Formats: sequence, C-alpha cells, structure tokens
Amino acid sequence: MKKQLPLCATPLLGLLACGGPLDDLPLDTTEQAVTGTRVDRSLAITDPTILARFSFTRTQDAIGATAGTLATTETRLAIYQRWMRSFDVGADGCDRTSIDPNDYGIRCPRTAEAKLATINPFAAGATVQFVPVGLFNRFDLMPSTGAHCGEYRIVYAMKTTAGAPLAGRGFIIFEAALPNPDPALGVEGCLPIAQFWQRLTTDASVTSRATKLENFFYRGTAIPGVGAVVRAQNYGLSTAAGAALSGRPGQIRTNMFIDFFEWHLRDYKLRTSCTAAAGCKLLVDQQTVKVNPAEELFAGTHARSADFRAVFPAQVRRLASTDVNTIGMGISNTFNEFESVSQAGNVVYRVAANTAMRTAIQTELTRIGSALSVSNILDRATTQTCAGCHQVSGGQPLGGGLSWPGSSGFVHIDESSNLSPALTTVFLPHRLALLERFITAREPVPGATIDDTIAGRPLDAPN
Repeated sequence: MKKQLPLCATPLLGLLACGGPLDDLPLDTTEQAVTGTRVDRSLAITDPTILARFSFTRTQDAIGATAGTLATTETRLAIYQRWMRSFDVGADGCDRTSIDPNDYGIRCPRTAEAKLATINPFAAGATVQFVPVGLFNRFDLMPSTGAHCGEYRIVYAMKTTAGAPLAGRGFIIFEAALPNPDPALGVEGCLPIAQFWQRLTTDASVTSRATKLENFFYRGTAIPGVGAVVRAQNYGLSTAAGAALSGRPGQIRTNMFIDFFEWHLRDYKLRTSCTAAAGCKLLVDQQTVKVNPAEELFAGTHARSADFRAVFPAQVRRLASTDVNTIGMGISNTFNEFESVSQAGNVVYRVAANTAMRTAIQTELTRIGSALSVSNILDRATTQTCAGCHQVSGGQPLGGGLSWPGSSGFVHIDESSNLSPALTTVFLPHRLALLERFITAREPVPGATIDDTIAGRPLDAPN
C-alpha cells in the first residue's frame, strides 16, 4: 500500500501546506478506516442555504474572468446568447461543418431551444432564469493514473415566471475537471481533495459548509495548492488563448425540454477565439456526446460500421459486469453523436443491431464464458448513453439478475433538488463507499487500468 507524503513534503504545496490552516486544515494523512460519510454533506449538496451562494451569474462571471483577455464588449450575456444560438442555424449554429462531420444525424435547428438565445437570464426579475439545484462531488471520475482529481458539478434548472417567452424544462450542468495539485504523486496527490469533501460530513454548521464550498468552487482557498474549481480551463479550455482540445477533461452539458418538445442532451467545451479586428471571444463549443455511438453503426448502414464492429466486441467484458455500478464501455469520439435524445429509439441498440454485429458480440461472449445474451449486452450498452441513463433504460432487465435503476423522468435531479431513485438507491451509495475506500487505502479499486477511473469504469463514462 502506498504511503501519503505529509502535505508539507509535497513539492507543489511546499511551505504553504505547513503554514497554517485554510478552513479545517491540516488534513489527516494517516492511514485509517473512514466511515460514517453523509451523502447529503459530502456527495450531493442540495441545501438551499448553500445553493444560494452559487448563482448562475457568479459561475458565468468566474468562467469569463479566467478565460484570458476578452474584448471589452464580451459580456456574460453575449457569451450566453452566442452559446444558445448553437441550437439554431447560422454562424454560431448547429449547421456548422464542425458539427456532426460523420453525418450520424442531429436535429438542426431546434426552434424551441433557439428561443433561449433571445432572453437575458441574468437580469433582475427575468422571466427565465437558471437557479442552482445541486452540487455534486464526482471524485469517482478521477482517472486511475491521477491525471486529474475528478469532476465537481453545479446543476442549474430553468425557472420561468408569468410572461416568459418559452415554457418547458431545462438544465445546465457545469462539470469541471479539477487538476491534480501534485501529478508526480499520482492518485495520492488528490487525497486532500477527497478528505476535504469527506470532512464536510462532520461539520454541523450549514453556514460553515457553505463557506467551505464557496472557497472550494470559487476562491481556491479551501485546500492549499488547489485552485478554484470554476475556471475556464477546467471546462475543456486548453489555454487562455488556445483552442479547446477534444481530449481535455471537463465540459458543460445541457438537458433541454423547451416548450415540452423533446428531451435531449448536448455536450460543450470552452474555446477562446481571437482576431485582430474583433478581439477575443469565449466560445461554448458543441462537442460529441460521450459514449453515445450512433445506431447506424450497430445497424451496419454507415460507412464506419465495419470499423465500429471491429472494435465494439472489446467492450463486451466491461458491459458484462456483475455490478450495475461497474457496467461500462469506452467509445472513440469517431463513433459518438453530437446529441443524445431521450424520447427516441435511436439508442435502443438491441433493435438496431444487425446480424453481423450480433455475431461479433456472441463470439466475444463465448470467448469470455459469459452466459449473458447478445440482447443483454446491447441493452447494457444503451444504459451507458445519456438518453439511456436518463430515461430509456429505466427498469430495463439487463440479464444476470440486474436491472437499470430509474431516473425521475429524464432527470436525476429536478427543479426542487429531489434526487432520482437511481442516485439515492444505487449510484450515490456506491460513490460513498468508493470515497471512504480511497481515503483509507489511497488506491483505485483493484483491477482498475490506465484506461479507467479509480472506480474501475471507462474514463469517458458519463454516469
């Protein structure tokens, strides 16, 4: 078992780690079993006193302030409205050549969602606003190499009042990947972050917890050597003046149902674009939706189908897991769509798969000695998509005595901060056990590879 270096001996932290407390520091660096962690304090924060400090305006401004030098006219409203124009056609729209280059299919324009570009959600008394409904500790998404320390999420829900130009439901999720403060230590470099979250459990004061979380997300003063979570670089921006890299961790997601038309999810990363004439702009660039392969690839009707069929069987062993929490698959972006629709059948791979794909899957099942059926594997693949996890797979039998847990109707947290059955009964208890195990053992789960998170799931796993 690896030993954690004392914080003051950590090269990156240096004397800062020994120079006095920030919040409750110094953190415990001895190896001892950790128990009694509370989900509502250390994993999924929904207390309104805490959420009140996490306004949409504050998050947008913190991102803008850390994205590099922007033109003086680049306001939070300009950034937001350009982002929402990605639902429409035009210079900022979804008909750009960078969107869906493999022609897997995307609804463009989305007329209902395009209305979001006409409103100002930051104005006092706005009839359409985005309000915080949850903070999430996704330490379990840390790569087993310690390349970063997991994701820390803020979820906003759309709130409309009388006179609003649109109806329906909508969610924006900021999913920041937090850099490892000491990469040379691997996963052990992230230990202070895990301990910070776990120790929120023993803080009985909601005001104190609110301040600590403010310090963690916005100020970068909660843990020595660990910067603020809400920084542009943590949402996919490679440098303040460079293009976003598709492989850089962190992203922003939307889950929209504007005018009650069609639930769908999209992914974005940040990018700065600078020209001599117009100065710099902060772009919220649409990306592939991770682990959402196109159904045409299973059906054999796309030019890339043969390539996909050659690599998909390698995912069968992961998909055949005996634990719902560790079912997973890792799919190259080459095969992912740019939108995941929760009210369509395009991720029901059991229906889409042709004979050649089914034969390839069965060959691999036979090779690994699994009694699962081909349809079980295809249904498990569906659970890993955004649409599958949010709606399509709820209650689906998966073989081997497993069924996929249900959402709260297209969402895992609603406008009133209520959590889904999938979270409360399956995923959060698993994440809690993982957090406690990591603090105790300082290691990923046994069997995790360099292509996995510390939980033993593929790095791009969205749920």
